[in-house]
Amino acid sequence: MLLKILAIFVGFSEGAIVGTALIAFLTILDIVPRLAQLTDTEGYIKVYEFTIAITVTTLSLANFLDMNIHLGKIMVILVGFLMGTFIGLLASALTEVTNVIPVVVSRFMLYEYSRYIFISLVGGKVIGALIYWIFINR
Repeated sequence: MLLKILAIFVGFSEGAIVGTALIAFLTILDIVPRLAQLTDTEGYIKVYEFTIAITVTTLSLANFLDMNIHLGKIMVILVGFLMGTFIGLLASALTEVTNVIPVVVSRFMLYEYSRYIFISLVGGKVIGALIYWIFINR
């Protein structure tokens, strides 16, 4: 019995630490405001933050309670497209906030090749996602 209580405490603590780290990461780097600025929707920042909090909580509980949602194929495609769009926007906001691409371009003097760098990043993301969803996640 004591071992079960300890396991519950450790699991809850790990979840709290990971969740806190994610929120600190999003807050310190101003990911949500930058995402809103990129999409020209600064007035909806509170909606974005509320949506992230509710979604993370709901999906964590659904995973913990082993719940399944049965949707049709069209709905799964639509949800996957929306989730992919959000992750892509989040990744672009993160890249912009941390100035990764401008630093790499200026450090290696790749000014004339920057267009190809962006195209290869997007292509790699798409190909990687397709390989994962078609071949790995069956």
